Amino acid sequence: MKGLTSMKRKGTCKYTIPLMLLTLAMATGCGSNANSSSSSASMTVPSIASGEQTSGTGSANNSGSSGASTPSNDSTSTGAGSPSTGGAKPAEQQIQTMLTDMHLLGDKLGYAWGVTAKEFRLYRTEDGGVKWTAASPTPDGHSFQASPQDNAGVFVLDRDHLWVFQPGDNEGKSQLLRTKDAGKTWETAELPSMARAIGLYFIDQSHGWLLSSSDAAMGKSEKSLYVTEDGGVSWKLIMENTGYLPTDNPTPQAIPQSGHSRGMSFRDAMNGFVPLETIDGKPELYGTRDGGHTWSAIPLQTPAATNEIYYSIAAAPQFWGSDRMKGWFPVTVRGKDTQYFDGFFTTDGGQTWTYTALNTVPADLASTSYDITFVNDKEGWYLKDGSFSHTVDEGTTWKKLAADPVLSEAFKAFPYTLRMEFTEGGTGWLLLRNEASTGSRLLQTKDGGTTWQLL
Repeated sequence: MKGLTSMKRKGTCKYTIPLMLLTLAMATGCGSNANSSSSSASMTVPSIASGEQTSGTGSANNSGSSGASTPSNDSTSTGAGSPSTGGAKPAEQQIQTMLTDMHLLGDKLGYAWGVTAKEFRLYRTEDGGVKWTAASPTPDGHSFQASPQDNAGVFVLDRDHLWVFQPGDNEGKSQLLRTKDAGKTWETAELPSMARAIGLYFIDQSHGWLLSSSDAAMGKSEKSLYVTEDGGVSWKLIMENTGYLPTDNPTPQAIPQSGHSRGMSFRDAMNGFVPLETIDGKPELYGTRDGGHTWSAIPLQTPAATNEIYYSIAAAPQFWGSDRMKGWFPVTVRGKDTQYFDGFFTTDGGQTWTYTALNTVPADLASTSYDITFVNDKEGWYLKDGSFSHTVDEGTTWKKLAADPVLSEAFKAFPYTLRMEFTEGGTGWLLLRNEASTGSRLLQTKDGGTTWQLL
């Protein structure tokens, strides 16, 4: 496997705008050097153009450590997000990107990314969305191709350290790009041929794992796990579930072929978790205690199953606190006509899990905005049909929050939830998309979901 190749950004664009989003077939440059590719070290950055959309409407369109950060010196201009009123004014400028995912690192710091004209775009804010800095990687002066389905291939550890996985091209080569300076420079490493990334996770600047999978057939898929101990410079294959396929070195105690992976997370360098969605409606969680070399099923006890009840794990486990012993993962419970959320919680670092009824109000199966998150073992939010509810007692009771006009208006054109994240300080981001997956909206709350503004 080849080592990393360094790339440097030739210039950095600065934005003073709410992050209102649209899809364009082409993008103009940001400054006279924005599209320069005279050197292999140059970096293409996204452009901005005059905005024409009104706030909240329009027809176009993985977790690390948390904590706020002081704004960087490369974002010097000022601006403000849309106020949380029904008469919010349109932005003077708009970033020309269809956002597909994001990660909120603190009350002020976060990243958002997406695709413009099939090119990957990455942005950072350090002041709660007032200013955005382009941090997109573009290796060797060429466009970094991506699709909205590549979300599993982005991991944000902190402000400075990020990794981006690019699937293999026609020659079967895949790439992993990493930055150690918040996107000012990027390094690339060539990886073995991989179908697609279904999980990318780092616990620190050095130790990380990449889980890849072939396309599922008959409810089965071949899965491979790679590990790095040098921040992504080199990778080693440590697990492969080739099963009935011929192989020179079959791996025992692997993640099975059956089941669709719902992501991957690690609590530390030894303990990791991969949830599977199965065709029989039973939640399955596989764990490792040796850094990913061997895996075994972790017992999960659910209420008595019936032919009309289907359980599926909605996301990989999330852990809290300095010792990361407490954690949880959500379970979607689907009945004949409705669905609701429950969860599994742990207090021993994931060795055992307790099923907990969260008492969420059921939604119909066609609901497009139904999501849930917890920031610790007590406090959480869930979203149902455009309305938020809040708990501080592990879901025993919920308080429904009053409707917000900006949020309600956004849901009219963008009714599908892509991502929802909160901090313990009450800041939250909500990423929505339209039905055609051609447009998105990113919204922010600073008061625990009571009021919202467009970013």
